[in-house]
Amino acid sequence: MNSAVFNVEGMNCSNCVDIIRSSVGAIKGVQNVKIDFDSKQVKVDYDSSVVQEQKIKDTITEMGYGLK
Repeated sequence: MNSAVFNVEGMNCSNCVDIIRSSVGAIKGVQNVKIDFDSKQVKVDYDSSVVQEQKIKDTITEMGYGLK
């Protein structure tokens, strides 16, 4: 199991949190998505034999959020 933490730009409300959690959580191989709204961080636990970290990044940016 791998973990990655992403600093997300543009996550401004609880609806954003819900959208990111459900979209990233739907990726095959993602086991857990934890979001800290105050720090704008998304922690993802995933199986690297099923999904690569880049796929998670792409999913977040395709929704219109930035990564720093």
